[in-house]
Amino acid sequence: METILKNIGKDSGFGDNNNSWYIEENNNLTIIDAGFTVFNEIKHRFDLSKFNNINIVITHLHTDHSGSLPQIILYAYYIHKKIINIISKCEHIETFFKITGVTKDMYTLSEILETKDIKHFEFIKTNHCKELDTYGFAAEINSKKIIYTSDTNTIEPFLKELENVEELYIDLSRYGGEVHLRFDDILPKLIEISKKGTKIIPMHLDDAKYIEEKIASHT
Repeated sequence: METILKNIGKDSGFGDNNNSWYIEENNNLTIIDAGFTVFNEIKHRFDLSKFNNINIVITHLHTDHSGSLPQIILYAYYIHKKIINIISKCEHIETFFKITGVTKDMYTLSEILETKDIKHFEFIKTNHCKELDTYGFAAEINSKKIIYTSDTNTIEPFLKELENVEELYIDLSRYGGEVHLRFDDILPKLIEISKKGTKIIPMHLDDAKYIEEKIASHT
């Protein structure tokens, strides 16, 4: 299925391909989350030297969302002479950089993201786990609105943003737990959202076959 965000990986935290997405414009590359499996994908998929701007959105600091981030910054800086633009509200991200050897001349840090194709980017605070602050976001990409929940155990913070949303990228887990949305519990709400014209894009999947087949049959 063609989606606005392009996929690097969509597995759950212990899967083979960490949940990560990207938008490639002519001179801009924007990566959303950079877990520990993402560095090799970035290295082999993209020639970073061709981009004028490389943006990485970090939604929280669990390693399946941030584990490759220092390596990508170092690689871009030393190999391609590029400074990465980090887009994040995470409370401890500068400490994370400091303890992994990333110095302030290697990156910029902002809560704002705007490019030729990406407009009206806004972080949305959500609940995932008590140890870390976690954010999803809403944005318009080529005039189409999307919502990306990141890891979340609730859909509530995103409901007020759902009007005219083209695609909802949502954390779904078959087995649930306290830190993710349990798919079978949230499915009736997803069907309701889908009937209003929003595509449901499941991500961070612990049982992709089960979830994707049910999504396809109900939405």
